[in-house]
Amino acid sequence: MNYSIVGSSLVFLLLAACQNIPQIQTGENAEVIQGNLVRVDHSRAKLAYIDPSADFNKYTAILLAPLGVDNVEIIQPTTSYRSLRTPNWELTSADKLRLQKDFHEAMAKQLSLQDGYPLVNAAGDNVLLIAAKLTRIAPTASKDNNRSRPAGRSKIVTEGAGKISVEVTFSDSETGEVLALAKDTRSGSSLWGLNNSITNEAQVRRVFTSWAMQIRAQLDSVHKKITD
Repeated sequence: MNYSIVGSSLVFLLLAACQNIPQIQTGENAEVIQGNLVRVDHSRAKLAYIDPSADFNKYTAILLAPLGVDNVEIIQPTTSYRSLRTPNWELTSADKLRLQKDFHEAMAKQLSLQDGYPLVNAAGDNVLLIAAKLTRIAPTASKDNNRSRPAGRSKIVTEGAGKISVEVTFSDSETGEVLALAKDTRSGSSLWGLNNSITNEAQVRRVFTSWAMQIRAQLDSVHKKITD
């Protein structure tokens, strides 16, 4: 397997690892998906693919699609935190709306900080379309509601709220061509603490913010911006 080092005009999409330089696979054994996206090794994301010929410097505004929440795999909590009679953990319509709201707010805040990148409502020549969708959630405890947590067991302590997996695509907003794709999984916390609706939402927001901060930081590196 051969490699080419990912240039500064590409690196922001790859959630670069702290110690290793992202490298695009090359040669006949390179992993290619969708015809134009090549596997990137040593990325911080679990999986990353990019079009090596794409020029991301041209994109100065963002069209942010609503977070996709319709086809989420839910890994049920272990029986240590739920009884056999406990209903399965499910995403309600209210849950989905809250997740979409929290994701949009995290992205909008980070992208607009200081000399940021305006969010627009229509496609354009300089507009990058960012579309994310949740693919899996793995909560560590039963849901914080009256059906799942019977009286007398209102306080549950777990190691974090669970894990969230996401797939993010970065596309030309006019042509729809996918220029990069990343798949990642993160935990809100590795510390033991109370597990309830308030603490869980705080951890979800923390994960969304970390993804948004990483995207913003690498956007800045593409455009050679310096932020405090």
